[in-house]
Amino acid sequence: MQKTAHRNTQQRQLVYDVVQKSCDHPTAEAVYIRCREDAPNISLGTVYRNLAHLSESGAIKRLVSGAGPDHFDFNLESHYHFLCTECGEMTDIPKEVSPSEKEVMAPKDAGFDIKSYSLIYMGVCPECKKILKKEEKVL
Repeated sequence: MQKTAHRNTQQRQLVYDVVQKSCDHPTAEAVYIRCREDAPNISLGTVYRNLAHLSESGAIKRLVSGAGPDHFDFNLESHYHFLCTECGEMTDIPKEVSPSEKEVMAPKDAGFDIKSYSLIYMGVCPECKKILKKEEKVL
């Protein structure tokens, strides 16, 4: 079977541009909503297909937490993320508070041949903590 070349369509470029301009690690739904501002006729299926292609080709990163929808990141450098279990927002963990790469790569010492890794912390973000504290005071 002959492989066909993947061309860079206008829709794929739009999806890529939306992810690249987003600092909030958008979900496919968020990318779709943002794409519709420039291309009102784009379908959700088209956005999903292009996100899959872009992440499989290595142009963007797919962040899978197992808790809710996948998020997407244009920053391909090694870094860690935090997912708020209350609001669903994903943010970068600043390098100065991240664990060292040696701590993350420890399984290599057990004989694993590690090609890549992803680390997503989960918990409650500062904004949601404030809201939860206010709700506790009301009760």
